Amino acid sequence: MKKAVCVFFLLVLSALLNGHEFWLEPFRFVLKPGEKVNIKFRVGENFHGENWQGTKSSVEELKLFYKDVDDDLKNMLSDSTAGDSLNLQFFDEGTVMVSYQSTNKYIQISADTFQTYLKEDGLQNAFDFRALNGLSDSMGREYYKRSVKTIFQIGAIKDSSYKKKTGLPLEIIPLRHPYGLKKGQSLPVKILFKDSILANNMVKVWHRQNGKTNMKDLYTDENGRLQVPVSLSGQWMLSVVKMEALSDTSRADWQSYWGSLTWGYK
Repeated sequence: MKKAVCVFFLLVLSALLNGHEFWLEPFRFVLKPGEKVNIKFRVGENFHGENWQGTKSSVEELKLFYKDVDDDLKNMLSDSTAGDSLNLQFFDEGTVMVSYQSTNKYIQISADTFQTYLKEDGLQNAFDFRALNGLSDSMGREYYKRSVKTIFQIGAIKDSSYKKKTGLPLEIIPLRHPYGLKKGQSLPVKILFKDSILANNMVKVWHRQNGKTNMKDLYTDENGRLQVPVSLSGQWMLSVVKMEALSDTSRADWQSYWGSLTWGYK
């Protein structure tokens, strides 16, 4: 019985630590003009997720970047249908980017789980702060926001939509077109937090292909940049977390921001 309880605890802990990834997932990333694209809001672990259970009330901002268009998509979601998705259609060739910013959410978790989560996501500043202030055994009380983007390609004509700044507080920006890469090339990216470089920060690189997912940790340099080695197959995601201590700790001690970027190939 004791062994079964231990295994159950480890499974729950794993879900808490790894089930917090959130991303936008088109049903396909390379499409023909006129082809309909369904974009799901995914949450889960190991780059395998289920539809979120949010509604329009969970959305602070949902925007489309396509050619010269900078459009608000929030009203395309339902006020009442949990797990809603976007259905879009583009008749002209070009690069499309969709960005999503969530409203602020609150979570409270046990001290041990919070400590492990901080280590797993490279949040050493928060881990050290808790240690220095005798808070390592205190419950984790946190507000969090999601700042996520996806980039997909319609037809062959590529444009600069992929590198437009969206205004997300935590933003992953490719410095080269992800659909213009040649075999053996890496994807350079920069990461901004509140419009400033995010230096020496952990970034998780996820690659899913043929039902299997690989993940590795990279770090931004002092200029908030990194080179992501990619293969031109499968689906890709970069995810990053930034956490700040709050001055008003009446309800929460931390404000975190969770960013992701997805793209993929045939």
